[in-house]
Amino acid sequence: MPPAQTAVTAVLTEKFEVSAESIRPEATLESLDLDSLALAELALALQEQLGVPVAEEEAAKHSTVGELVAALNAKRER
Repeated sequence: MPPAQTAVTAVLTEKFEVSAESIRPEATLESLDLDSLALAELALALQEQLGVPVAEEEAAKHSTVGELVAALNAKRER
């Protein structure tokens, strides 16, 4: 199972063609040009890669990459 940061980066770069340089902890998902449909797809892709449930609120427009990674890490530790 890949680390959360690796999974988030991989999904954003491969599935949504976000440049790796743009994926910083303080970047919001909205600033990465992800609309509501993309956010739902992101949550599903991360769920599949990491094997943990990802709520839509965790992958919301106002969420930062860092917050998403922290939430995923916390779930994986349970």
